[in-house]
Amino acid sequence: MRGFLLYLAACLVIAALLGAIAWGFTDRVAHDAMMVSGALAVGVQLVSFTMARTLRARHLLLGWGLGSVLRLVALVVYALVAARVWQAALAPALLSFVGFVFVMTVVEPIFLKQ
Repeated sequence: MRGFLLYLAACLVIAALLGAIAWGFTDRVAHDAMMVSGALAVGVQLVSFTMARTLRARHLLLGWGLGSVLRLVALVVYALVAARVWQAALAPALLSFVGFVFVMTVVEPIFLKQ
């Protein structure tokens, strides 16, 4: 449980830092898209982390692979939904989602050991 809570805190800090950095380079419409992307990325990451953590004892690569498939499916579904909702802010929404997910995925192995 401790590892999950630490990973949750790390994901929230990563989303806040990356969002704050990108905030200065984007307009108001992109800000809203980035907020949604950050929240969605944290949710997807927590589910994929839970899968990898649950399967880590016997099938770590299977858990991590399932998490990767989940991330890809989430990106495609988010792209389809965002294309209908934010036609003008599609690029900031998808780029920020991919950025959030990438950085959170890079730090994930640190917390799988705990």
